[in-house]
Amino acid sequence: MNYAWEVVLQVEKENQNRDTLQFVEASEPSPYIEVSMTDLNMDTLEENKVEINPLYRFEDVFGKLFDKNIEEMRQTREIFFDVCMHYIVQLDLREGLSREDFYCELIANDLEQGKYGALAKRRFSLFTKSEQKLILQSYLQLLKTGNYLEEFRKVVTRLYPRTIIYENNEAVQELLVYLGIKETEKDCEKAAFFVEMFLPIQETVYFFYEHHFGIIDVDETMVMDEMVIF
Repeated sequence: MNYAWEVVLQVEKENQNRDTLQFVEASEPSPYIEVSMTDLNMDTLEENKVEINPLYRFEDVFGKLFDKNIEEMRQTREIFFDVCMHYIVQLDLREGLSREDFYCELIANDLEQGKYGALAKRRFSLFTKSEQKLILQSYLQLLKTGNYLEEFRKVVTRLYPRTIIYENNEAVQELLVYLGIKETEKDCEKAAFFVEMFLPIQETVYFFYEHHFGIIDVDETMVMDEMVIF
């Protein structure tokens, strides 16, 4: 990890909050990298304190502000340095941000603040950052097109590749969804989130997890002890 923004991306990849990071001036900075680490091959942090060489990219700005020869107001300057680096990292990560990314971030903030309800907030937190990104992209597309079945199918099959979705011809607005995974409480919560976010209230959905429901004349689904009666 060379740059401060790479540290933040790694922290978020590990499902940690970037606000827990504390940026401090490196005691022995390297002129060749921004982040001072004892092992340059490390891909994770051992602690939340990150040593930064402020002169690596921002000598013109920070050269006088954080002059090591100045002893006054040391604690205030440390706090100010941390705030500045968090702001710079935010700017780095937003560089090249598309309009779609911006809208997805707004939706994510609304979910995390509980504007879609406390239940949706809790269930959204069960997904990893990469999964949340896929969900937000599909949900944004749903808002644009109104094609809820397509976006529901798209997001579920992306997160659960073995998924098969059926429309019940004998019942209006009824879906049968086979996920092909072992049933857990967490995945049941995730499934409920998909229904809540992507489908209209009148749509009925039945989820099947490890075992497929039996279909007459389809031998692969009619194996004893490996099918669900529906």
